[in-house]
Amino acid sequence: MKAFPFLAILTLATLLASCHAGHQTHADTTTTEKHPASHSGHWGYEGMAAPEHWSELSAEFVKCAEGHFQSPIDIGSYAAKEHPGSILQFNYHPSPVDLVNNGHSEQANLKAENTVVANGHAYSLKQFHFHSPSEHQVDGIVYPMEMHLVHSDEDGKLAVIGVFIKEGKENVYLENLWEALPEHAEEHAHPQGPCDVLHLLPAEKTVFHYSGSLTTPPCSEGVEWFVMKQPITLSKEQIEKFEKLYHGNNRPVQAQEARAVEVIGN
Repeated sequence: MKAFPFLAILTLATLLASCHAGHQTHADTTTTEKHPASHSGHWGYEGMAAPEHWSELSAEFVKCAEGHFQSPIDIGSYAAKEHPGSILQFNYHPSPVDLVNNGHSEQANLKAENTVVANGHAYSLKQFHFHSPSEHQVDGIVYPMEMHLVHSDEDGKLAVIGVFIKEGKENVYLENLWEALPEHAEEHAHPQGPCDVLHLLPAEKTVFHYSGSLTTPPCSEGVEWFVMKQPITLSKEQIEKFEKLYHGNNRPVQAQEARAVEVIGN
């Protein structure tokens, strides 16, 4: 996940098209929820800025090496404890977005209020972004991509919904957003209409739940993770377009240690 307190991070026809966009470049980035320390320590995914060196880049990144509740993890589906009932209640609505290339991924910042209630606790959706390949794994399976929907409550506590992406049918709800992907750092694309994030989720919403961390510096812990069991699809062409910009923007899986993983049906 990339993300905040460190959070320094359709009309019906538009709904179906989702996220029409035009490009515009700005000198200032107004939302940096995904990478609160993107200018501190100059972290990245290659060479001396790679994940294994994050803790060496800044004193703020010490959790990246010393934390015991780090993300992502390889989820063992057979060992996950069954938890009957529903855990997530989605209150998502069409929202204008500001799509920005933040130097580490493509991040869509939402401008309208969208919330999810998890275990009776409300979190506000701040942004969503993408990784290639997936950061989480399930029984050792790596997906071509993973989407993270980053939420925060009134106290700054985080909840992230992870959605695996596999190759398949073209995703019409991301099609026009994909056509507008900014190619340069700090470049923005401004959708002409609202985006309905609910259409970006799989139909079957069973989730794996565990307590973890941000998957980017400063690797802060105390993040509630809800990883969707069912993937969504993007076409081969859509996946390849993102990979040309950001192939390899994934943190390796971390030790699960004594943490429990629940599988919860929605």
